[in-house]
Amino acid sequence: MVSKLFQRLGATVALIPFAGSAWALPPGSTPRELELGQEAAADIAKAVELVDDEEQVAKLQAMLDEIAAATDRPEIEYRAHIVDTPAVNAFVIPGGWVYVTTGLLEAVESDDELAGVLGHEIAHNVNQHAIQRMRDAPRGLGLLQLAALAAMIIGRSPELGLVANAAANTITAMVLKGGSIAAEVEADEDGIEYLSRTRFNATGALTFHERMAIGVGRAYEEDLGIYQTHPFGRDRVMAARAKLKELGIPVHRRLVTRAPVPTARDLVRDDGPATEISYQGERLLLLAGNDPARSAALIESIVYTLDHEVELADIRIIPAQAGVLFAPGDGPRFLFSEEDGVANGNGVVLTADRLRQKLGGLLADEQARIQANTILY
Repeated sequence: MVSKLFQRLGATVALIPFAGSAWALPPGSTPRELELGQEAAADIAKAVELVDDEEQVAKLQAMLDEIAAATDRPEIEYRAHIVDTPAVNAFVIPGGWVYVTTGLLEAVESDDELAGVLGHEIAHNVNQHAIQRMRDAPRGLGLLQLAALAAMIIGRSPELGLVANAAANTITAMVLKGGSIAAEVEADEDGIEYLSRTRFNATGALTFHERMAIGVGRAYEEDLGIYQTHPFGRDRVMAARAKLKELGIPVHRRLVTRAPVPTARDLVRDDGPATEISYQGERLLLLAGNDPARSAALIESIVYTLDHEVELADIRIIPAQAGVLFAPGDGPRFLFSEEDGVANGNGVVLTADRLRQKLGGLLADEQARIQANTILY
């Protein structure tokens, strides 16, 4: 069944223009793209288990529609599908059929990260990367590569696994990796550009790349070998960072990931009740009394400081009536009272400043971790 699909791919790909040619790409899908996509989608539906979750598919579809409208080919109609497999993957076929795996949906930490993946796949389709790879490949190489990719993505067919192994003996890593990585970087950059025109935070594309490069992505690269379609690594991470900088998009990673938040715990002490504010198990300070509203307000101010990576010089301690204001940049301010200073065993100014220093240290540690991971990519 799948081998027939590859025969049809070979028969039609030569008739489809691609981004590298002088022929201008139309705003919508070409008839050949649609024909190829319809045939491929029908065969994929027989080869994999698609998830019948109307709410989730509708969400994906709405995201695809919004991102597609911001592309250079806005009239392409995309169709969302979810493949039931733990593999962290997504792919698009000509004509706009987009497939994401349940493993990917579990791996992303926000809609912004998911949008980053979808924007990347849409960029592949806009630029006709799959078609270009097949046209650029030596005779027969395109079909073998597609067969190998399908075997790895679907993970169902022993026959395709054999095809992949046979292809590995005849195709050099340089041929596949060179073009593949270039296409991936282009899709990353174009995808980020698309997201910058939508409501999504394009930083999600970067954080997903960073996490995959040091975690899931590393095992993923090893599994795919020379057939990797989504190589994660330093080049892609650095290119994504550069693109965000070019577009003037501030990189605030916590806003698009499942970042930890401070917690509040009521304490009963001999000298009166207090509330402990902690972050990842470490005490930051105490507030006098057990006032949930005050605790929530302080946590909001701390989260803003961390989320927006407010520099130490921009965290101000401002004298106020009956205390001092903790003022992180343009974020929400918090009034520390004299009683808060007593609860911490020092003055109120010192209490606020010690929190300022602790948050500055946390941000510095996070930047050091990011730099260390960059070396490991």
